[in-house]
Amino acid sequence: MTDSHDLQDPGDRRATSRGGDRRREGWQGFREAYPTFLKIIALVFLFLVAGDMWLFYRRAAYGQEIARLRSGMTDAERKKSDVVVQQEQDKVRLAIELAKRQAHFDPRLHLSIAVDSGVMYLERDGALLRVMRVALAPAKVPGFKTSSGDTTAMTLPRGQRTVQQVIAGDAPALVLNGDARIYAGADSDSVAAGNVRVDPADLRAILPNVSAGMSVYFY
Repeated sequence: MTDSHDLQDPGDRRATSRGGDRRREGWQGFREAYPTFLKIIALVFLFLVAGDMWLFYRRAAYGQEIARLRSGMTDAERKKSDVVVQQEQDKVRLAIELAKRQAHFDPRLHLSIAVDSGVMYLERDGALLRVMRVALAPAKVPGFKTSSGDTTAMTLPRGQRTVQQVIAGDAPALVLNGDARIYAGADSDSVAAGNVRVDPADLRAILPNVSAGMSVYFY
């Protein structure tokens, strides 16, 4: 009985071998032509893996801390804690939905900031006038000092805020109640705690239309 491999044409085997050689030579040529690019890709990959590992580590650490704190509570204290957490979550969801509704139906010129998507809108009576990309600070920075010198924990704004002061000039900014700010900055700048960073061109474009008392909705 003749093996099927023996029936393969020698020319086909040579073509397959040449195809494999060409692929190996092509990959080797690519590595030799773009060594820096491949190194950058490898570094980015390693950075992403390291970032994921750090996040998993922090999540595990938070979980252990929560378990340790709850283990020292009585059953009544744990139930009370769960109720408080649920109430706070409900308040945040309610504030977000209320801010969305108010922003949609507000007939006056106002700003709306979608916190999760990092977008700010200039709107009036449901009409969208300008869309701007923004960056927001981390959710909480313990020990942050306000302009008055007090130390407080800053969180991402939610709900409705009001513009208290409009600052023009080389460093334009909108000062909101609660000591939060919408300020101009480059993408490479870090975002100040509890604040919103926007592209300088976008902020300067809307600045003439912004005045003290204008509503700013965070949702």
